[in-house]
Formats: sequence, C-alpha cells, structure tokens
Amino acid sequence: MAENGKPKDDNVILDVKGLKKYFPITGGMMQRVVGYVKAVDDVNFFVREGETLGLVGESGCGKTTAGRAVLRLYEPTDGTIMFKSRALSQSGKPEWINLRELDRAQLKKVYQDISMIFQDPIGSLNPRMTVYDIITEPLLIHDKIAPDTEDYVIQLLERVGLRAENIRRYPHEFSGGQRQRIGIARSLALNPQLIIADEPVSALDVSVQAQTLNLLNDLKADFNLAYIFVAHDLSVVQHISDRVAVMYVGRIAEMAESVELYSRPLHPYTEALMSSVPRPNPRVKKERIIMEGDVADPSNPPPGCLFHPRCRYVQDRCKTDVPELREIKPDHYAACHFAGELELKGVAEG
Repeated sequence: MAENGKPKDDNVILDVKGLKKYFPITGGMMQRVVGYVKAVDDVNFFVREGETLGLVGESGCGKTTAGRAVLRLYEPTDGTIMFKSRALSQSGKPEWINLRELDRAQLKKVYQDISMIFQDPIGSLNPRMTVYDIITEPLLIHDKIAPDTEDYVIQLLERVGLRAENIRRYPHEFSGGQRQRIGIARSLALNPQLIIADEPVSALDVSVQAQTLNLLNDLKADFNLAYIFVAHDLSVVQHISDRVAVMYVGRIAEMAESVELYSRPLHPYTEALMSSVPRPNPRVKKERIIMEGDVADPSNPPPGCLFHPRCRYVQDRCKTDVPELREIKPDHYAACHFAGELELKGVAEG
C-alpha cells in the first residue's frame, strides 16, 4: 500500500503501518516491569478521503486503543502513522507527515485536521462550561476566535439539530442524544479532515442511535469528512461504514468493503461475528456459530494464530505460524492461512 512512506493511492489520507501499543505490567516490591499487555499489536489499515472505516470487534480487542494511538492520546510503542495534513503544509496543499515524529507544538497544529468524538457524552463535556464555551474551546486553543464566532457556533448547533437558544445552557440540561450532538458540533469546530468516533452511539437509545448515525452520514457529505468509526455493534457498523476492519486481540483479522465483508467473509472470526447479527425476517433461520473457549490473553498470547484456540477450522499450521494480513481479493485483506479456501457464510446468505 505504501512506497517510501507514502501510500500509492492518492485518495488515502491516513495510512497506519505496524502500529503497536503495549502497556507495561509491573510487579514486586520495586514495581519492575514483568510483562506487557499487547493492546494493539502490529496493526495496519488506511482511510481514504470522504469514507468511513468501521473498526469493530469484541470488547477489549484494542479498537479504542488503536484510535487513541493514532491521535497519540496514547503514545504508540511502535509503528508509523502517515497523515496527509493541511495544518503543517508549507505549500498550501496537504502534505504527508508521520504523526509519530512530531513534537507537541506540531501535533497541536495537526489537531486542527483530526478531531474526536468520545463515547461518553456526559464525561466528555465539562459540566461547568456552557455550550458556547465547549464548542469554542478548540477555536480558543488554536487562536481562531473572531468577532463572528457566536454566529458560527449557532450555525454548528443548528447543523447538528440543536436550537440557537441552547447556546448559553449547560450539559446537564440536555438529554444523552443532545449532549452527543454538542460533542459532534465541537468536533466540527475546526473543520477537520478526519474524525475518530469512539463508539459515539453505544450509550444512546436505539431510536436516538439511528438519528445520530444519519446525522453523521449527512455531515460526512456536507463537510467532506472521513471517519474512523469504532463500535462493537455489527448492525451499526454495517449501516454507516464504507469499509470495515475486524479486530481480534489487538490485531486486524480482516478488512474489506462493507458489503463484501458482510456477505463474503474470509476469516473464521468474521464469520462467527456475522452469525450473531439479527435477521430482519424471523422466518429465515440461520446457524449461530458459538465460539468455544476464552478470548486470548493479550499479555500472554498463544503461538501462531491468536484465534486458533476458538476456530472450528483450525489446522496444525495455525498453532505455530502467525498469519499475515494479506490482500486475498482486490481491497479485501485477511489474516488467515486458509483465507479464500474456506467456504464461509456471511449475513446476506439465506
């Protein structure tokens, strides 16, 4: 995908290679490091302009950690994070930079191009700040306050479905869905290129989830945004994502266009996840794949494929050799020794 650190595809704006984030485990009286939790271990993915990449997997698989490591909210242990930035460009056109090589002053500028929507709409908003203060905080940090700032904030509020008179209210005066809309408005304040959405609808009611997802889709078209959409709900990810990357114990198991992945998975773990997606037609029966055993321990992963203790297609090679994430079909990647050989079922079948 990349050549001399730059992706070959001109539409790519973020290219992550070999991303790792290890958390140290300490023990003993001296609290020495005795091991590491490999929360993100050699992850590779890319995001194109104007698309949504869904990052999905079980709880604890490392998807949130991967998103935060891209922003360096968690300092990565290793890897390269190539981003096509406008803020650090000297020519006026977006230029490729490695986010891991930036100092704090440069990284602060790049945060004009990359924003984040947090999972908890209550904990992510300062209860002592008004809506106006919350949305203008990024503008204040980056010295972009102007005489017409209040009009700009009102425009953002109305664009996310809130009324202008809410501008002087506090977060506790809103519902959960409204608070998340305030967080979305804040993420748009600096007109970013990429937004990392960390399970932005998981704390919301189902009806409010649908409204928020539709809003995010509309904003993507209006502002020419790209999203990394982190979630564990497969139905939500299918609705909003152009492409989907499936994570398992800190690694990417499979990545493909949404329709392709949901209908024709190439990794046994993806097939097992797809079997749990509810079917809209109750008359259509489908086999539910029950994965036996426990999720691998990221501090003491098994040899070979991390999924082999739970895989019903396991072979001897799976227990010793680590599969690489490789392109099996155009734009369809899988980390399985037998990807393309197995006959796996997706959501669309039946």
